[in-house]
This record gives sequence, structure tokens and C-alpha cells, in this order.
Amino acid sequence: MAKSSFKAYEGVDFERYFSDTIGVTKSQKDRGQAVLLKFDAKNVPYVETKPLHESQETVQRYPDGSALFRIDVVLNLELEREILGFGECVEVLAPKQLKNNIKKRLFRAYKHYQKKESNVVKKNS
Repeated sequence: MAKSSFKAYEGVDFERYFSDTIGVTKSQKDRGQAVLLKFDAKNVPYVETKPLHESQETVQRYPDGSALFRIDVVLNLELEREILGFGECVEVLAPKQLKNNIKKRLFRAYKHYQKKESNVVKKNS
């Protein structure tokens, strides 16, 4: 009978390593940060029933139905894409670095729609 050469992996606990991450983009030096996101009233029920991350907590509710949520996650591209997916329905309040990244990306996207109609490719009819 042959001896088994199987050895259980005893390296990184990936579940724990990525527990503060949305997606998979993370370096060993990255640490989760407190992210504050204010959602409009229309999106609050969605965010409550489909949390952005397991660390999500409701910080404050406002009279107009909007709410402030906190998640503790690494700042990465996947987080930015998740936020951008909510468009005008979310506002990043903190951290400042993330707020500025989102602001820059939205401004660049806005500029795409400021181009003149002549730049649009027209089909021959």
C-alpha cells in the first residue's frame, strides 16, 4: 500500500485575511478603515437587506428617510465600483481619500457627457 503524500495547507487563513475586504484586491499592509456612506431613502431598504459588507452597521437615520451606514473595509477598486454602482443615491462622507477618489471618478464620467454631439459616430441611413 502506497503512503499518502497529502499535506494539509497550514498557511494563510484566506477567509480571515479577506474578512475586511470587498472583492479580492488587498496587500499585506492594507487594513480596514471606517467608511461612512449616506444613502437616500429609496435605497436604504435595499442596503439594509443586502449589506455591502458583514461589518455594516446603521449609524444614523434622518427624517427624510435617508440613512448613514458604516462599513470597516480596505479601500480598493472593488469598493469604489460598488459605491459608483449606486450613482447619485449615495454620498461618501469618510474617509477623505475615498471621498476624493469617488468625486474624481464621477467628474471624469460627467465629462464624457459634456462632449459635443458631433463626436458621436453616426450610421449611414
